Amino acid sequence: MRTRCSHVVVLVFALAAALVTSACSSKPGDDTLRDSFAQQLGSNRFLKDFTRNGDEMTFTAEGVDTEEAQWRVHIDSTSIDENNSETQPYKGTVKSSWFANGQQVLPRGGSSNLPIGLQSNGLSQDCWAFWEAEKKAWSWE
Repeated sequence: MRTRCSHVVVLVFALAAALVTSACSSKPGDDTLRDSFAQQLGSNRFLKDFTRNGDEMTFTAEGVDTEEAQWRVHIDSTSIDENNSETQPYKGTVKSSWFANGQQVLPRGGSSNLPIGLQSNGLSQDCWAFWEAEKKAWSWE
């Protein structure tokens, strides 16, 4: 009887350890990356009147060639890949389209062609963040 009982105890501990490990190292969902991107954009001090509707965000900010423009940003795609780091185990990439007064702003070479103020918190048409395991949050900077 003791042998059977000890097997049950070992099995219970093994299952508990597996659940804890799985909970601690679980891959963040795609929606967390999209939400974090939107929150990061909305927190930019250089824009005003920020609104979000799903993958579409609109706001007013400095334009490419004008003092002020009506901006629209659309999240085109996201991906989350493993990263070889215990503290930042995942790298999330967001590809997005940016429009100023209805005209798409395309990157050229290594430049996003976005006004400096809009890039001030780490975002552009092709950007990434690392998952901070301890904070359970994406880090853009």
